[in-house]
Amino acid sequence: MLYKEKAERGRIRYGENIIGNVARRVIEETDGCAVPSDVKGRQLKGLATGAADDAIVDAEFRDGSLNVKMYILVRFGSSISRACEEIDRGFRKEIPRVTGAEVGELTIFVKGLLSKNVSKRDIKVTTHAGDKTGD
Repeated sequence: MLYKEKAERGRIRYGENIIGNVARRVIEETDGCAVPSDVKGRQLKGLATGAADDAIVDAEFRDGSLNVKMYILVRFGSSISRACEEIDRGFRKEIPRVTGAEVGELTIFVKGLLSKNVSKRDIKVTTHAGDKTGD
């Protein structure tokens, strides 16, 4: 999917895979506490880019800001809240630098806990622009 935003200097266009690529990098910065997932809770392995990055996020522009849904798995024994806070903070910092768009609502779906096998979960963590975790 291609996103278009009207800016002072013209139109900005970028694909969902760019947003997914940023999400993948931010998730990897949690030092293994979290890994990328798709909407069905399947782990996305390796350093795949492009179409695989599209699967990590669903994004849309609404009310002048970028609203994103992100899918992750958290390693068993890791703090879900700490992993989500790190991802939220990093994503909100990196997206404006890469795309020029501000993140409005960020929803992180923890689709499961990762150990030898994936234990399915469906935990939803939502933050809004201006929330403490996003600062």
